[in-house]
Amino acid sequence: MPQTEHSDCRAAARLRALRRCMAEAGYDAFVIPTSDPHLCEYQPRDWMFREAFSGFTGSAGLLIVTPFAAALWTDSRYWEQAQMELTPLAGSAEAVTLMRQGQADTPEPADWLVAELPEGASIALDPNMISAAEFDRLQVRLLAADRSLVCDASLLPQVWSDRPAPQRTQAFGFTFGQAPRSEKLGAVRQAMRAKGAGALFLSTLDDIAWLTNLRAHDIAHTPVLTGFLLVTDDKCVLYADCAALGQDAADSLQSDGISLRPYALALTEAPALTRGLAVWLDENATSRAAAQAFEEVNDIAPVRGLRPTQSLKCIKSAAELKLLEDTMAHDGAALVELFAWLEDRRRQGTPVTEGDIVEKLHECRLSRPGFMEESFATICAFGPNAALPHYQPHGAGATLSGDSLLLIDSGGHYEGGTTDITRTLVWGEASRAMKRDFTAVLRGHIALAVSQFPEGCYASQLDTLARHPLWEIGADYGHGTGHGVGFCLSVHEGPVHISPRAPTVAASRVRKGLVLSNEPGLYRAGRWGVRTENLVTPVAAESAADAMSPMLVMKTLTLCPIDTRLVDTSMMTPYEIWWLNDYHRRVREALTPLVSARARAWLVRATDII
Repeated sequence: MPQTEHSDCRAAARLRALRRCMAEAGYDAFVIPTSDPHLCEYQPRDWMFREAFSGFTGSAGLLIVTPFAAALWTDSRYWEQAQMELTPLAGSAEAVTLMRQGQADTPEPADWLVAELPEGASIALDPNMISAAEFDRLQVRLLAADRSLVCDASLLPQVWSDRPAPQRTQAFGFTFGQAPRSEKLGAVRQAMRAKGAGALFLSTLDDIAWLTNLRAHDIAHTPVLTGFLLVTDDKCVLYADCAALGQDAADSLQSDGISLRPYALALTEAPALTRGLAVWLDENATSRAAAQAFEEVNDIAPVRGLRPTQSLKCIKSAAELKLLEDTMAHDGAALVELFAWLEDRRRQGTPVTEGDIVEKLHECRLSRPGFMEESFATICAFGPNAALPHYQPHGAGATLSGDSLLLIDSGGHYEGGTTDITRTLVWGEASRAMKRDFTAVLRGHIALAVSQFPEGCYASQLDTLARHPLWEIGADYGHGTGHGVGFCLSVHEGPVHISPRAPTVAASRVRKGLVLSNEPGLYRAGRWGVRTENLVTPVAAESAADAMSPMLVMKTLTLCPIDTRLVDTSMMTPYEIWWLNDYHRRVREALTPLVSARARAWLVRATDII
């Protein structure tokens, strides 16, 4: 997915201009994270500084620019993509070096800065683009090495002369499965009192959308409005674009005790309203600029820790779970329509590209009730492309041909919740090696889907369940096994993540009401990739009478066939085979009434007993 020559030239020109401005300001380095004032997963177009100055389009990365070097750190999901996108600048004065984050010989960014720059060096960054916690860690490391960290919010916008304008869309009320705002505010204030906080300041857009029961389309793939929110014992103030909200929304907020103020006043007015109060600031979800604004006017120590909205919204209500189950059926039906269409094209010998599949899947979802938008850019990867876990076709992409695997990871935001599903299909004939890899991943998926575990166990403890079958064939995967999913909000929702790197803290304990992904994978560079993903929710298990603690088991929510042409039953236990057949029975029963006659015929074949 290389960038165009035009975009390469623009990135190079911006790097040159940035270095000139750095020299004028006396900076020896500028640090450019992938971030914005709200620390969003998906950046607004007007905050994509890292992409603008490097040309790298992945969703995660950190760029550091010095007078004579530039380096980009990104994780294993994007190594191949970054190498392709950075290559056009190679050999020039604007070359960007790929730093493969996570490899043993790759230094951490702070260590690289210390090694590259002399004592007394001045390192700058925009304080709107880094969390307060990460800023503190970086500052401590640099000060210990006699390098200074400087905040400069004006230099990058000055250099990016053709920066897009901010996008503001019309906000709308969202009540599907939602408790009233007053009830949510009451729960938040109760948490504040328990924590000893007199005020809570929120920058994270999904938390604000959840608490206010509002949605919008200000950023890609996350239906949120741009704003800040201040909550005290007797006030709640939303700082947002008043015109985008409209009078009806403003009146509705006012009736629930939420006043509306201009977005631009947030970091001046909100701190002034909290003088004399202990302000709860989640240092991992609040920018350095916002945290500093409160520090400058309030000499009372802030309350630190995970924001209460994160812990409250991750536990879905019974109403949300019921809506989500209905939504899963319609989302699965959209996939079945796609797969039936794809099978027709294969039989007819009609060429199909990755881009064709992305467009067709959007069309299939668009016809489903309550569909709003994709919950992330569809990953449609054929053959070697599927070995890149986050590959996305640019334009037409690859044409499906020969015998290989097709991986489709996609999802949607619906009025009834958010979906995220991955299916791997065979195109042509499956080899023994393909079946081995696919079946190992499927066995890992089933292991997590059926295991009984103590309520309140750490999410990291569950990760090994899914990896063990892959270890048996000498394989593994670099990403986590599961992440939380919001309700018509962020498709990647904390604080619970099923991963070996997940912290063992109270917030990462597994409880009823969570919605999590179950997505083990396997990726063979240059050959293919496999991933099988369903969404699950922990429910009470039928434990023995003398069980030592309450036990949970995962209930699978996603409803969509798994390609049995890739299953090697000789690798599976009788129980694993039973699980797959029983799952397909559920899928057939739920989806048959929701699909066309053509898709119904495909569904019957796809869910046949093995």
